[in-house]
Parts: sequence; structure tokens; C-alpha cells
Amino acid sequence: MYGVLVWPPEDLKAFLEDLQAQHGVKGFGPPHLNLRQPFDWPYEEEALKIALEGILRGHGPFRLRLGGWRYFPQGVVYLRAYGGTPFRRLYHALEPLAPPLKEIEGPSYIPHLTLALGLSEEAAKALAQNLPPPPRGSFWVREVALVKDEDGDHLVEVARFPLGPSPER
Repeated sequence: MYGVLVWPPEDLKAFLEDLQAQHGVKGFGPPHLNLRQPFDWPYEEEALKIALEGILRGHGPFRLRLGGWRYFPQGVVYLRAYGGTPFRRLYHALEPLAPPLKEIEGPSYIPHLTLALGLSEEAAKALAQNLPPPPRGSFWVREVALVKDEDGDHLVEVARFPLGPSPER
């Protein structure tokens, strides 16, 4: 299984990991923001890197704003993220890469960083209502990571791809 994602900056990653430890919860792998649903790739990994590089070539860095804590009724607690048009363009450009393993989000995908999975709806709601705000309000997405998971619970980075030059600096 492969994924295309964004790693948060170190301070935000540490903040999320500290909250996970404090509350005894975890997400799938280290904190990250999915840019597309997990998928299988039936060809050589090198072909996937080439395909991904080609797709990403047309996308520049963008600012990802962070919102508040939310929860999904399926027992997921997450930090809402907003990337605007640049995020949507990138998300939709990556969709044709390969079919998703299972259709989880579809066109209604809400960009987010997962804090906790596997809670009851009540526990997820209670946790989301009692978390502190993140240490920053936004960050620049300047690169994308290709990851794979072979054992069902461990993301391994395969490659990183820089996004093109930013219109603002």
C-alpha cells in the first residue's frame, strides 16, 4: 500500500505526538496530511516515482492553514486543515494515479491531520472538545512524501518531491 502525504513541521509534529501520548491515542503512522487515499501500485516502484514527479511538476508550494479540532462519528479526532485552491488542484491531480484501496473520502475529502483513531463517537467528541489549539496557525507545504506500508501499521518514506517555486516568498 502506498500513500502521498505531507509531513507537518517539527513543532507541530511534536505537539501532536505529545497529545497522543497524554491521551493514550494514536493515528495511522506518524502525524501527516494525506494528499490522496492509500492505493496499491502494481508496477515497479520507480515507475510510481516517475509518475508522481510528473504530476507534481505543475504544482507550487502553498500555505496550509490550520483550523480547530473536529471528530468524525467513526471515532476519529483530527485537526482541520485548509489549503484552498492550490490544495484542491493537487488533490484532484493525484486522484488518477491509481484507484484507492477502498473509497473512504471520495470527493468530500476534508483535509486534516489525524490525532486519534478507533475511539467511540462519544469519546472522540469529548476529546476533540478538550484539546488545546495548535502551536501555529499555518505552515507552508513545500514538498510531498511518497510512503508505503507493508505491515499494516508502519509508514516508510520512499521518496520526497519538492513542489515548484512559490509565487510569494
